[in-house]
Formats: sequence, structure tokens, C-alpha cells
Amino acid sequence: MLAQTNDYKITYKRFEGNHKRDAVLYVKENQPTVMQTIMASTVPIKVLKDTTYINENGATVMKGFSGSTDYSKFPDEYIKVDHLQNKIEMIKDIHKKNFLVTDELNYTWQITNETKKIKDYTCYKATTTFRGNTFEAWFTPDIPINAGPWKWYGLPGLIVEATDKDQSVVFKLEKIEKLTEEIPFPSSKSKKMTLKQYFKEADEAFEAMFASNDRNTTTTVKTLGRFGLERVYEWEEEPKK
Repeated sequence: MLAQTNDYKITYKRFEGNHKRDAVLYVKENQPTVMQTIMASTVPIKVLKDTTYINENGATVMKGFSGSTDYSKFPDEYIKVDHLQNKIEMIKDIHKKNFLVTDELNYTWQITNETKKIKDYTCYKATTTFRGNTFEAWFTPDIPINAGPWKWYGLPGLIVEATDKDQSVVFKLEKIEKLTEEIPFPSSKSKKMTLKQYFKEADEAFEAMFASNDRNTTTTVKTLGRFGLERVYEWEEEPKK
């Protein structure tokens, strides 16, 4: 059991596809939480056909059709969650240019009686649905703070494990430390836009890129967000009759 404090640095392992990486949640009393996904920490869960390896600098590299990918050169991802206002800010990029993207979520958890032990914490299962997906979280009242990885919050205890119905992305608690540093969130010089505006600009940028590669082809592109944890956004839903 941790000493009584409301300031934490919480490290999760984020499992996605064939890779895992560190995702660090910064929690400070009376402030929005921030999750930083550290791209340089990416490692393969297993080697597929000898295409993924660790180079001499300790960076994870994957050989593909377009050459090698060095994850240490990818920008870290940031999500700031203000659970009191139901407001979210994210640092997202389009062609290596960062934007401050705002989002709002309002969802309700269903807490079950199902329990299990995770790292000596008694955890309870909760489920919720939003944006075309169903989510499962395990939280512990042993750490009575309203926080969790990604955009999840709103439970009477820290979320220590969470995923979606397909387990396309899985977060698992790695360690909890006392917060002794400033919370990182590099947004001061980034252009601000809504999530809907971001996807519109990202789609247009990708369409322009494909069009420049093949002037005889018209391509409609949807960004990867539609295939991650969020499948259908509010503005994409069919109007109710």
C-alpha cells in the first residue's frame, strides 16, 4: 500500500499489435492528469519473421517494404484529461507538425461485483461503451483517485488495467511512484483545433499526399483513429429517425 498522497507517477505497459511501450500517467491533486506514451520505449512482444530487432543504440527497428522504422524518432503522445470539466487535450501531429486537439467525453461506467487481484491490489471490474466500442476496466479503491490510462476516468479508484472488446489496445499497470517532477505537456506553440477539425485536416493532408503520388487516382482516406479504440465519432453517426 502506498503512503497517503494524491500525487503519483504511474507507469503502464501499453500492448498494441506486436509491440509494447511505456505509457506514464502523471497525477497531481486538483490538476488534470496527463498520460505520456514514450515511443522510444517500444519493444517487440515477439519477433515476426526476423523483421524486428533492437539496434546498437537500443532503439526498436522494424524492417518493412519502405525501409526501417526507428521508434525513438517518433514523437511521444500526450493526453491531458480534466475529469471535472469532461475535457480532453491531446498533442497530435499531421506530417510531423504538432497540433493541440481538444475533445469532450461524457460516459457512464457499469460497476460489477467481479473482482481479481492485480499486483496485490483488490480490483473491481467495470464496463462502458462509447464511440462504437465497448471497454473493460479494472480499478482499485485501494488507491482512491479518479484516474486511469488513455481517456478513461470516472471510477472510485485508480484504473490499473483496461482494454476494449477486441483487445486491440491493452493497458496494464507496471509500477506506481511518488510524483517528484513537473508534469510534461508541450502544447504552448501548437495550433488549437477540435478533434473533428483535426480529422478533417488529417484526411485532406493524406488525400493530397496520395494524389501527388498518383495524379490519375482519386483516393479517399480515413485516418487511423477510426480503427483504434474509437471506431465511430459523434459526427459520423447516422441521425436517429
